[in-house]
Amino acid sequence: MGPDLREEEKTESCVKNGESQACGTERDDVYLEDMFADHCAVSRHYESEYDIFGARPLTGDPLLWDDIRSENSDDYVVQEDYECAKLAGVETNCPGRNIPLQLARKIDKAWIRSIVEQNEKYDARCREILRQDEGADLPPAPLDVFPEATGLCVQRGRCHHIEYRTHDTSTTDSDLGYAEPEMMLQIFFLRLSSFSVSYSCPISIYGVFAVRDVVEPLRNHVFNRSRDDPVTVDQDPFTLPLCSPCRGMYIPYDLVLLEVDLWIKKEGDGSADQKLLSAYLELDVRTEQDGFIYGFIPGDNVSLEIDCACLALSVEAVIEVSAEVSSPCHVRFVAFSSGYDNEIVLFDGKLTGKKVFQHVVAAKTERELKVQLEVEESVFQWTFEGGNDGVLSSPDDSMLKYGQFDVEVCFYPTTA
Repeated sequence: MGPDLREEEKTESCVKNGESQACGTERDDVYLEDMFADHCAVSRHYESEYDIFGARPLTGDPLLWDDIRSENSDDYVVQEDYECAKLAGVETNCPGRNIPLQLARKIDKAWIRSIVEQNEKYDARCREILRQDEGADLPPAPLDVFPEATGLCVQRGRCHHIEYRTHDTSTTDSDLGYAEPEMMLQIFFLRLSSFSVSYSCPISIYGVFAVRDVVEPLRNHVFNRSRDDPVTVDQDPFTLPLCSPCRGMYIPYDLVLLEVDLWIKKEGDGSADQKLLSAYLELDVRTEQDGFIYGFIPGDNVSLEIDCACLALSVEAVIEVSAEVSSPCHVRFVAFSSGYDNEIVLFDGKLTGKKVFQHVVAAKTERELKVQLEVEESVFQWTFEGGNDGVLSSPDDSMLKYGQFDVEVCFYPTTA
């Protein structure tokens, strides 16, 4: 948690803003530990085999808590160690502190069971799709979501609530980053799908989707709508309009926390609003190469698809666009890099008069970063090189018939 951070003054023109095997719950604890070793991270040392469920699995989906509480209790009690004692006074919103210690093992066993069942269902679905068409595209894979509380939460250990300070909903500092290229996260889209039959479009949705990294584990929003400014969802599926993160999203130590909290706005003062999806999940990268993730966060009422990439040796690119048109028209700005094919939507909507906006993206060092303008039937491009300030190429004068458009990119850090 102590990386070399760089803080730089920004100029006024560029201010930064698996395949699973079946596992019966009757099997012994050591066998479960071996089977899920790739999915677990032990945050402290344990004395015996009975302590393995104090480890914090990095993945998992929501539990049926009635199932946990209805099971007969046993004699398994985890003693608080020195670190847990140190954390006793730490401010946190972790619900595990209100759960009896003897339930820690049962909670993690049920969590593991739910992971296996979720993945088995997905595997069966994929096999059926490929049986009918070997060339078919497969659906997004289910991502493993933290339950309400993990065994480590119940043991009062250094759980994800404490590690990422989830009680603090403030926004991270925009001036934080690294002095050298690092592993970074880039989110391409978030899409709501598979709405419950109890919901019918259109509906108004507000809330947040944020990333918390080790640079400063506060919210770095990629979707942020207040109750007074909800998004109208008029179809299923529906792609959420993303905002720019205030700074780059870093993964220097393999892990990053995703936080989602979405609500349906109802008439009145908000007391009748309904929770649509609320979850924490931790992406476990563990690679020095680029990796791409297309999965979904499961929920009772809706699923949230996420398309993102973990990009090695990348820098933060702050794209600043200035656009001015004489008559209203639909304008679309996107960015993409030679490091990946997916596009990042910077702006997509009706433009009237003058507009200036910024967007922060991850850019591969010494790879091309392109910013593309789409207006009416025409397409124009600006080309930059990741880590090096200055434009490599820009549109010709034919663009002027649509208006004045200017694109600048500042890289942090520069590698020139």
